[in-house]
Amino acid sequence: MDIDRTRRELTIFADYHSFEVRDAHADYDLAAINDTDADLRRDLISSRDGVVTVGTARRRNVPVTVEIVPAAPECDLAPWDHVTEASVEIASGQILVLGGSDSRRSAHLFAVPVGIYRVRTRCEGFGSISANGATGNDAYHVQIWPGSARRTVVLKRFTGGLPTR
Repeated sequence: MDIDRTRRELTIFADYHSFEVRDAHADYDLAAINDTDADLRRDLISSRDGVVTVGTARRRNVPVTVEIVPAAPECDLAPWDHVTEASVEIASGQILVLGGSDSRRSAHLFAVPVGIYRVRTRCEGFGSISANGATGNDAYHVQIWPGSARRTVVLKRFTGGLPTR
């Protein structure tokens, strides 16, 4: 199966200040979620077996653009507030994108070849968020492409203050 360039505009409820990019067969491991919570709070990204969790600035419905691309895209950091990358193994051939409290049945599904993928998250609008997190224009752009297993990295860190969780 070849990678077809795909782009979808989603609205995801970021319950628990996060959403997930996960293999359809990845289990929910509550111990692993607790182990990666510090990474998520500090870096707005965490990665564990078959799951990349993306931290959000607000616990609201957030716009998320997902792009599946055949190769690593260029990355201009300048227009973005925060940029991260992580790896995820997709053993099922299906990527699910869903909010922290969504069920697999309500997830957005993307069919891809089995393999390891890189997930880049570019975030914008963090400066528009009110002190209590009730309002803001934050948005999340996720790019996914075939890659290799590499460590999770923050390519650009937001240095302003975000509402406390």
